[in-house]
Amino acid sequence: MKKIFALGIALLTLASCNMDFYSSDSMTSTQIKENPKAAIYTTDGIYALFKDNLPYKGETGGRDGNYYLRHYFQLTETRGDNVTISGNSEDPFTQPYQYKDVDNTKNKTYTWWMAYKIIYAANSNISAIDIDSSDDKSLSYQLLGENYFFRAIAHFHMVTLFAMPYVCGRDNPGIVLRQGMDYSETKRSSVGECYDAVVEDLKKAIEYMGKGKARGDASYVSVQAAKALLARVYLYMGDGNHLQDCIDLCDDLISHAPASVKNVYSVEKLSDYPKATWQSDETIWCVHYVYPTDHPAPSATIGAMYNVTEESTNGWGEWYWSDELIELFNRYKNADGTSKDNRFAAYFTYPWYPEDVRLHNGKDMLCFPVKSYGNDFCVTIYTGGQTANPDGSYDLTCDISTKPKTKDVRTFHIVPETYNGFTRYFINENLTEDADFFNGRTPVYIREDVDPILGTRNGGYVRYYNTKWSWQDNQCTMTSPVMLRWGEVFLNRAEAYARIGGKDNEALADVNLIRKRAGLPDEALFTTGNMAASGYTNVLDVVLDERRMELCFEGHRVFDIFRNKKSLDRRYVGYHPFEVIDYDDPRIALLIPNDEILATPGFEQNNQSK
Repeated sequence: MKKIFALGIALLTLASCNMDFYSSDSMTSTQIKENPKAAIYTTDGIYALFKDNLPYKGETGGRDGNYYLRHYFQLTETRGDNVTISGNSEDPFTQPYQYKDVDNTKNKTYTWWMAYKIIYAANSNISAIDIDSSDDKSLSYQLLGENYFFRAIAHFHMVTLFAMPYVCGRDNPGIVLRQGMDYSETKRSSVGECYDAVVEDLKKAIEYMGKGKARGDASYVSVQAAKALLARVYLYMGDGNHLQDCIDLCDDLISHAPASVKNVYSVEKLSDYPKATWQSDETIWCVHYVYPTDHPAPSATIGAMYNVTEESTNGWGEWYWSDELIELFNRYKNADGTSKDNRFAAYFTYPWYPEDVRLHNGKDMLCFPVKSYGNDFCVTIYTGGQTANPDGSYDLTCDISTKPKTKDVRTFHIVPETYNGFTRYFINENLTEDADFFNGRTPVYIREDVDPILGTRNGGYVRYYNTKWSWQDNQCTMTSPVMLRWGEVFLNRAEAYARIGGKDNEALADVNLIRKRAGLPDEALFTTGNMAASGYTNVLDVVLDERRMELCFEGHRVFDIFRNKKSLDRRYVGYHPFEVIDYDDPRIALLIPNDEILATPGFEQNNQSK
């Protein structure tokens, strides 16, 4: 930490929201006290730290792709089960995605460094803002609350990334707590101590911003943002009275929510949401990228991994929807085979491909899952002109391609079956070398009206692009990342209801509100009486599936699974091991950057050995 903070104290020039301001860590507390208005600029400087590309580790300029939020969303979303990746990449997300961690990649080292810059800046402001001597106490209260919020969220990000889940034990090693300007000692606090500190900071943020006045649109932190984050923290803790605390906070928030967030979100409204998140009633807080001032290289945005178009080829398009997530959305279909879920229609897209290599057959495409990482790489994509039998089954003759290169011509009988409340297709034999996977059967995924060549890449992966991070200012890979929004608040309350006991109907009411918002029909709504027909034995699993759909690609899924002591099933197509990860697997806690370990003798590294 001494080394990291030595780098962080240097004078930097930042820009945000088209305003000039002092660097958030370039002024001392004394200077801020001498010029109280400076706290506005130094606080605004912290907003920039979430999105700026700063010189790091001796660089003369920012390294392409080094942005706190870009790394944060990569380190969270790729470790769940919503995203599948086509192969190795020059970008360092591959190892965390595979749960094969190393301690010196730029994504982790920059994220750790920048989080503690945010904390340092917030501490400087907290120590300097003097309410009693202020000539604008309302503004001073607001700024003080914002800085407590920033300190809380940076610590929270770090403890959820670099420590084991709270449910694994309060006494496990956490991260370094910095709650003042004394940096003479560097040691890891416990997970429980870290969570307690985050809770106390958010309570102070709520108290102070409650006496202030929000400074603008959803680009700025507000008392609602602090409450929403605190509700999330309580949900992650989930013991003792914390679930009720979560419910109480969500009740308070929802009682003051805009009426519009309970109405239907059309495909058009959802499609437009990433274009101007800071202006939407749905957003509680986002980090506002102002175009073109704040726009990073189009290939270095969060959205660059999810999308690329023929007209805008600056993205990479290396991350795709997992088949299981697609199937979840496709439980309810229109007559033409499309999903009835407006969220899916708004954000799911097939990639473009040059016209001269497309095969226009307008027929179904069938694909098998693969045990897709390692020497037994199995490409199993089959396309073109398949016709269903009268009973809905398929007979398919095809080549199985394996690595090392072999061919095996086989004919498979593919049968439909009602599974978890919707039609799934299976081959009644095991092609995955995992007897536990679907009880030894092999699932088959049918995609209707897909151009086959268009749908494949890198030896047979099916690629499905995602536009949830796209089209702000007509830029294919740009949005202003949403950190807190109303959909999560409703589902936080739903999960707390489901876990606290005796509140199943209340939990399903919140789930159904989100489902009706997404345009789903009445037959898609859940009751305690009908959920078994959809394959559910408890309400919590209903809630978790709804969270998976509503919050997909927003960095929640991996935390949702592990805090509920569930196992993460990653037996799906992708460049990762075909495995199930338990909630107490030590690989969940990312390795702390080697810079920190070397800078602080005796500093404890995470042990990822099982």
